[in-house]
Formats: sequence, C-alpha cells, structure tokens
Amino acid sequence: MQNILLIQNDSAGANAIRDALITSHDGSFGVVWVRHCCNGLKILAHKKARASHDEERIAAVLVDLFLPDSSGIETFDRLLQAAPQIPILVLTAAQDEDIAKLAVQRGAHEYLLKDHLDAYILPKAIGSMIERAANTEALFEEKERAQVTLNSIGDAVISTDVAGNVTYLNIVAEGLTGWSQQEAAGHPLEDVFRIIDGTTRQEARNPMEFAIRENKTVGLTPNCTLIRRDGVESPIEDSAAPIHDRHGQVTGAVM
Repeated sequence: MQNILLIQNDSAGANAIRDALITSHDGSFGVVWVRHCCNGLKILAHKKARASHDEERIAAVLVDLFLPDSSGIETFDRLLQAAPQIPILVLTAAQDEDIAKLAVQRGAHEYLLKDHLDAYILPKAIGSMIERAANTEALFEEKERAQVTLNSIGDAVISTDVAGNVTYLNIVAEGLTGWSQQEAAGHPLEDVFRIIDGTTRQEARNPMEFAIRENKTVGLTPNCTLIRRDGVESPIEDSAAPIHDRHGQVTGAVM
C-alpha cells in the first residue's frame, strides 16, 4: 500500500479525495489526513525517523496551500524543506493557480484544480507522480554509484558533451588539471585540458573532438604535455572514446 499524506482543511473535499484514492483501481492507496501544516510536518518527521519498510513510508503529499496555520507558497516551502525526496502535488482553486504554478517552479511535481478532481484523474496523477519520483531517485542513485566508482580509480577521467564542453571530472582529473568539477562544467575542453607537443611546444590535437568526429577511440599525440591551470606541466599518456546513447548516437566523449 502506498500512503498518501493529505493536508487540507476542508473536510468534504478531504473525504472525497480519500474515497477516490481508496477505491481506485490504479493502485492501493492509504490516506493520512490532517488539517494543519504543522501536523503534516510532524507526520513526515515521524515517518522519516521510524520507517523501516516501504508500506510504512509516505509515498506522496497532497496539499492545499491555504491552511489555518500556513498560507500560500510558504506552505509548500515548509513541506519541501521537511521532505525534499517526497513528491508533492498541490491542490488549488482557480483563483490561486498562479501560486500553484510558483510551487511547481520551486519543486512541486504538479498541481490540480480542486474543482476538476474526480475518481479517475486524481489516482492517475498521483500514480504517475510517484512513478516519476521513483525513476528520478533511481537515476540519482545510479549516478552517485558511477561517480564513486570513477573517483576510486587511479586514472584521470574527463567527459564532454557532443559540443566539446566539459561535463565531468573525477578527483584525479581535478588534481591533474587544477580545475574542480564545479568550475570546469560547461567550459570548452581546451580551457580545462590544455595539451601541447612536448618537443615543438605547439598546441596538440584535441583527442575528444577527434573521437566524436570519427566515432572511434583515439590516442593522444605522442610526447604530449598537459599544462595545469597554474602553469605546472606534466607529461601524459591517454586515449579518448566516444560516448553513445542507447540508440547508438554519439552524445559526447570520455578520456
């Protein structure tokens, strides 16, 4: 069962929402209803501290932003700060739609007009919201695992998008280039990874650009020297390979 926290002062509206979710054919929903924002925050804190099984957790929050103890965008901000990982759906009246849109800009998954709710639309919207949030969390965890792996190896790793702008540096690459991941992101590779021929002192060929253009793995020019951000020079050897999406299209390069 997926537990939904409903924060709404209107008892008639809350009962209609609870009936629509409990009898839904799209999933098994349980509804925890409170009238005040402070009570919703207590439930989120309690569930976060004590939940040990999926059936005990709050899967999503449905909230009317205008409550007895909190009003407008402040209501959303308080809930988001308390449980940023839980998807939030805003219930709004037509005259307050601009505030609901602002909540979406700040991180709410979506909003629904209270006058347009029914036993079909509401469960569909909540089920879709929970699924998207789960997919986003899974992608985030996968990215974190990949970054831990890349940071644990002894070689420098740099990746770019198809335009040649830096998208990632691991810890070794940060030390080698003198650029942090945050500083380098979005910069052309030539700004971050400055290489020259160690003998002629001429600028060396950009291996990632060549890997993208030719769609194949290429090595650095022999006798290559990297000029770190602070001017320190280091001889290097490496290779670059294209990155492909699931359709086989080149989306960038890694070295």
